[in-house]
Amino acid sequence: MQATYRAMLRDDVAPALRALGCTGSGSRYTLPDPESWALLGFQSSRFNTREHLTFTVNLCAVPRIVWESRRREQSQLPLKPSPGTYYGDFVWSWRLGHLMPVDQDVWWDLNEDVEATDVASEVVTAIEAYGLPAFREHLRTGTAGRPRRALG
Repeated sequence: MQATYRAMLRDDVAPALRALGCTGSGSRYTLPDPESWALLGFQSSRFNTREHLTFTVNLCAVPRIVWESRRREQSQLPLKPSPGTYYGDFVWSWRLGHLMPVDQDVWWDLNEDVEATDVASEVVTAIEAYGLPAFREHLRTGTAGRPRRALG
């Protein structure tokens, strides 16, 4: 399933996200903004098998000036944040499912019984309908809901 997952990200998800204004490839994308990091990342489960793979989508945003200030205080922080890492309440971090009407963790499934293109379409639709508007609202106002305490 790993090969199917990588192909789905490359062939279906990446072109769709680029059409929506994102840059990136593989499992990491950026919604370009000159003043903030707005990052989206795909996270596959550590419990995946050859026959079954699940994954979710993490989002994070933080003003670049805030990130740089924190990096000066905490030298272990990377040059830019990772969407799947919890850094503290100074970073807006969400799992996509919590931005959707279900407001809970959502993990998408890939296995031999599902078409990867259908899964990709569902994920991209959720990103377009819920993830990108939340990013844009957060970047515009700095408030797109409550910050997550953890991505776990």
